[in-house]
Amino acid sequence: MIKHIVAWRLADAPDKAEKAAAIKENLEALKSKISVIKEIEVGINFNETDSASDIVLVSTFETKEDLNTYVNHPDHKSVGANFVRPNVCERRVVDYEI
Repeated sequence: MIKHIVAWRLADAPDKAEKAAAIKENLEALKSKISVIKEIEVGINFNETDSASDIVLVSTFETKEDLNTYVNHPDHKSVGANFVRPNVCERRVVDYEI
């Protein structure tokens, strides 16, 4: 099994909370569109320290190949292009086997 964890810090904007909610909704919707996703969870942070990220994605896949399928899937790429990348100023990722 593979865990794929991504944490983002959003750019400051008056509608930052709405943008975070849209990112969460669209990422979680990928579960019904991409069959290789075993589990997906998206959390919006409430910790206000300087070291905190704003959003985290935790997803699970059977294999590294399934993770690669997800990463390259057109629906995943669309969410990234339309909701994530335009609003993010920092991204961190960790992929590991469990």
